[in-house]
Amino acid sequence: MTTERTPVEQDAFQAWIYARNCLLYENDPGPAELNVGTAQEPHYVPRSLAWQQGYAMNVLVDFDGDHARLLAAAGECQAEADRRAESPYQAQEWSRAADLCTLAAAMVEGAGGHHDDKARQRMVASCRHETTMMALGSIAAVAESSAQELVEQLAAIDSECAADSEGLPEGPAEHPPDDTATSPIDDDVLQEVAAGVFGLQQEPLADRAAIAELTACADQVAWSPDRDLWHELIYRLSGRRLYRRYRTRRTWLPDDAAWTDTPSFNRLTWRTRAAYLPGIFAFAVDYQVCRTCGLGWVEEPYTEAEFQRSGLARVALRVLRSNYPGLSWHTLGGHFREAIAFWKAVGAGVPGGYTQRPPCSHIETG
Repeated sequence: MTTERTPVEQDAFQAWIYARNCLLYENDPGPAELNVGTAQEPHYVPRSLAWQQGYAMNVLVDFDGDHARLLAAAGECQAEADRRAESPYQAQEWSRAADLCTLAAAMVEGAGGHHDDKARQRMVASCRHETTMMALGSIAAVAESSAQELVEQLAAIDSECAADSEGLPEGPAEHPPDDTATSPIDDDVLQEVAAGVFGLQQEPLADRAAIAELTACADQVAWSPDRDLWHELIYRLSGRRLYRRYRTRRTWLPDDAAWTDTPSFNRLTWRTRAAYLPGIFAFAVDYQVCRTCGLGWVEEPYTEAEFQRSGLARVALRVLRSNYPGLSWHTLGGHFREAIAFWKAVGAGVPGGYTQRPPCSHIETG
């Protein structure tokens, strides 16, 4: 006869699932320390702690930052670990689950969320964004969509705070006395969280002024032809039959070109619009147009992590539309659920709206 889990047992079970995955990553081969800071301000912590911090944020989000709920789950996980003492690996899994719950509770305390509901909401929103970035942040559209969602959530929380404060008497906010002194979490754990937890609302790593200059010159594009001169001549003389699929691997571009337009090596007959800071790749998107059908396609916009959430994708797509006016713009494939908001935003008012559409008979996808 199966016994239904109590809410606390269900929370502990969910934490155990995260703990099992966490232990797998902790034990994978790799560097002994991982950078949980930034490239400009690195902060290295032991590999195991880095993964625990990441999975603790998942636990925090799943438990909606509920401090009491996290502590109750931690106690249940530790009790289960004690019950499984004769099975060392299972005991380790449940013990790690208790660690994740305790660490998540420490994060909530560090943000003041155990006595301030608005602080709890901000922490949950920030951690939700951070866990999305850890899992899918390499996908530019997902990163931009998640960042926009975070901004909107924080704005909504702040507006609620402003509304709640109206009509209240002036004076210091009242908090339970001696919160930190009565906290069930040791001070050293709180300090460890404050020192090692991932930055939740960091600016993009690249210099903001440099990014602004890069977006400002997005219409100044260095262009490289699809074919070498003789190949292009034969292509045209043959009525566009010979060397149709040929792509030159030589480019004649200035070394300091900020924006380039080159043949795509991912898709035959397509091109790539890309952006660079001196010596640093920042952004790229594949595109193709068919003037006969009045259609254009873009695929896989990608922004390097340090340039994400800076508007490079948006300005690149806008300039592409101005370079090829009068077209209806689409993508080839479906969009990730997390990217729908991004495509909806950049497609607002754009003919075609970057909706999914198969290629016409005049182009190849490669």
